[in-house]
Amino acid sequence: MKILVDKKYLPLRAAIGFIMGIIVGLLFTDFSIWVKPFGTVFMNLIKMLIIPVVFFSVGSGIASMGDVQKLKRIGGKIMLIYTVMTILACFIGVVVAKVMRPGLGVVLDNAAKFTSEVTTPSIGDFFLGMIPSNVISSMASGDVMQVIFFTILLGIALVMLGEKGKMITDLMNQGATACYKILDIIMIYSPIGIFALMANAIAVYGVNIFGVLGKFILCDWLGVVLIWIVIMSIPLVLYTKIDYKKFVKSISRVWMMTLATTSSTGTIPVTLDVTVNELKVPEWMASFTIPLGATVNLTGAALYKTLLAFFVADFYGLSLTVEQIAIVITISTIMSIAAPGIPGGGIVTGAIFLNLMGLPFDLMGPIAGLYRLIDMGHTTVNVSGDVVGTLLLAKSEGVWKAEDFNRSNIEKVAAKA
Repeated sequence: MKILVDKKYLPLRAAIGFIMGIIVGLLFTDFSIWVKPFGTVFMNLIKMLIIPVVFFSVGSGIASMGDVQKLKRIGGKIMLIYTVMTILACFIGVVVAKVMRPGLGVVLDNAAKFTSEVTTPSIGDFFLGMIPSNVISSMASGDVMQVIFFTILLGIALVMLGEKGKMITDLMNQGATACYKILDIIMIYSPIGIFALMANAIAVYGVNIFGVLGKFILCDWLGVVLIWIVIMSIPLVLYTKIDYKKFVKSISRVWMMTLATTSSTGTIPVTLDVTVNELKVPEWMASFTIPLGATVNLTGAALYKTLLAFFVADFYGLSLTVEQIAIVITISTIMSIAAPGIPGGGIVTGAIFLNLMGLPFDLMGPIAGLYRLIDMGHTTVNVSGDVVGTLLLAKSEGVWKAEDFNRSNIEKVAAKA
């Protein structure tokens, strides 16, 4: 009975629902079309959480910084590092998508035609459109970017208010916790939703859909590897002179957690322990940058959204102009900084992103069934970026030297000998 109710067996239940959906979709076409509403319920439940998750998680993440002086100097510097990482991750996503073209030329049985146009606001219009004239109206209409803009201002105000804003900060934290709990409840239903979505997808599109999803996952993991090598490993080694083999050995303990939990926030205790006790970063700095990074530094999410735009556009025979690609990078960066570091969060934000771009998000159903395979890579590279960013910051502030870490590992080996 545990397998039916225990949270730790949820991925197994989702996998069973996914496989059963494939089998039923192949064998019972009429039934698979009939169960579509059960999948629609699942997608609507996910959409229901979009505004609450954005408002509470982003607000609580910023408000939790607490100290104004750290927010000004250390916070500004680490935010710059995280933002540069995120933007570069988007560019890697563009390169991988343009080279691999995971959705190009795929013909699925009975695929619906997409007759609308891709949204193409100018950069100026995009930023002007972020500023709400009525935030309540923005929430009611589901204008995500306007809600994010207001929430960032609210978070900064709470940091500046300090103790005076504690009650609201606590409320934001509790609201975020409640949203995550609601997501947990929704995820109990997810195996049924995934079953219905996959059964319907197979019945409507045919088995060819697995070729395109497999290629999409391959592109995503290729992007993750490139982010780790190009954006993180090379700058870290060149700037800090750290012993790379020993660094990988230390951070591998974090990777075990990210692969198991697919949660950036869920790995914070282990990430802090490794960063402070093994990598020798001062605790006062790591305790600020690591939790912050779990909220705002999601390079894997930025890669994923960029690939998703090209994947869906290619799938429906659409083409993205240079201006549209610039918008994709801009929105991917902003949404990745604002995304919650929770399991399955990319399912929610992926649907938001496609909606903002005016692209259809019918494929989010099948992707949801395979999302854990994608999310394992995302979470691992996300948290790795938090650690690398912290080391780069500590080096620039003169509070950490790679020599101390390298020497400490040499001393450990000598002591064992």
